[in-house]
Amino acid sequence: MNENMQQIVSACVPVLCLLITAGGGYLVALVRKRTAQIAKELDNATAAKYMNMAADAVAQAVTYTAQTFTDALKAEGKFTKERQIEAFNKAKDKTLEILGETAVKALGEIYGDFDAWVDTKIEQVCREIKTPEADKTAATTAAATAASVATTIATTAVQQIAAEAVPATAAAEVQDTKTE
Repeated sequence: MNENMQQIVSACVPVLCLLITAGGGYLVALVRKRTAQIAKELDNATAAKYMNMAADAVAQAVTYTAQTFTDALKAEGKFTKERQIEAFNKAKDKTLEILGETAVKALGEIYGDFDAWVDTKIEQVCREIKTPEADKTAATTAAATAASVATTIATTAVQQIAAEAVPATAAAEVQDTKTE
């Protein structure tokens, strides 16, 4: 890779990280909104109970797996891709164990594809556990800074356009005065 390409990639990485973070936040918000919508549509206390139970079970299972399996492997430097898959499967098995067969059946009726939901939820909880508050704050600060810069540029552009328009208007008034 030549030097120019490396500079371009280096410049794009922070922007891509920001976009990924913002996109991830959007997806989490979308999942939460959809979950709230499902709960509202069902308007069923039992369904809401199972939905909350499932979310709690996933969080407990992921935390349990992190404490009993993942953290030790990371400390030893042995947390490979294969071990990540193993940790994921352990978390999923623990979730199913916590929920029990009745809850899994009920959640299958609520969510449709319960396996897809639980897989996604495990990944979400893992992401939330891995993302320290500093990263969230940095992403928020970066977004606020970008918005501020965009506002400044827009304001400057509007001021320049307005400044250019005034002389044209003044020139027209001078022309009108001379013809009278």
